[in-house]
Amino acid sequence: MKIIEKTLWKVFYFLLLIIFIKLISDLIGIRIEEKYPWLKLLFLGLPVILLLLHSVLTLSFARAIFFIFLASITGLIMEYIGLRDGTIFGGHYIYKPQLTIFNVPVSVIFYWAVFIYTGYCLVNSFFYWLKLKKPNHQSGIFWLMLIAVLFDGLIVVAIDLFMDPIAVRSGSWKWIEGGPYFGVPIGNFIGWFLVTIIVTGIFRSWEYFFPEKEKKYDKSVFIIPVLGYGIMALSYIFMAIKFQMYDLAMLGSLFMLPQVILNLYLFKKYKLK
Repeated sequence: MKIIEKTLWKVFYFLLLIIFIKLISDLIGIRIEEKYPWLKLLFLGLPVILLLLHSVLTLSFARAIFFIFLASITGLIMEYIGLRDGTIFGGHYIYKPQLTIFNVPVSVIFYWAVFIYTGYCLVNSFFYWLKLKKPNHQSGIFWLMLIAVLFDGLIVVAIDLFMDPIAVRSGSWKWIEGGPYFGVPIGNFIGWFLVTIIVTGIFRSWEYFFPEKEKKYDKSVFIIPVLGYGIMALSYIFMAIKFQMYDLAMLGSLFMLPQVILNLYLFKKYKLK
């Protein structure tokens, strides 16, 4: 476990370096990922590696693989239906040309797992900082599990409320009919919430009825998804300002930063105890 922990932190610090390089290059007007395509691969691939390492460390190998598979396959199915019929996400949309499976970009499939796991971990981190156990049948508090699933969904939807308008503006994908929220249909966010609660609802139900033995590892690793979520928010703020979407920068900050600030505050108290 110590080896995985050390590797996890090293990969996280390396990702921070890559993000810093990308932001600086964007700031000075250099599309560095076009000049060095391998940097783009690192930028997209390192979060997936973090997902695998972190989930194996905190959940066990079998549960980690199940979570990643469940999130990815659910995202793939929902995206396939959404692209085909214009349902699930509130309208018809298209992605820019890239490697796909059933017309769904491979990166999108993996990032459903990254985003959903991040939301799941943020909620779990509050349990850990408050020294509470994740909901299970032994505690008999089923409603707490339902609340956890609800917040999983809200935290993940907050990502898309910030990300989607920026992705549309940058040309990563396009909404054919548009929508009232910076050109994005409201149904898109309902779809994101639905996909997330399906995944975490199934997984948390499994954890509730079949809780795993407490594993020995430093719970401080749960600050990594929190920091990742916060860095994501700061990156979107930077991009929104770059595109002169100042109202989105303010709204997105309100959607994503409060849970990060509260989490960091509780983490500090947890470490001082």
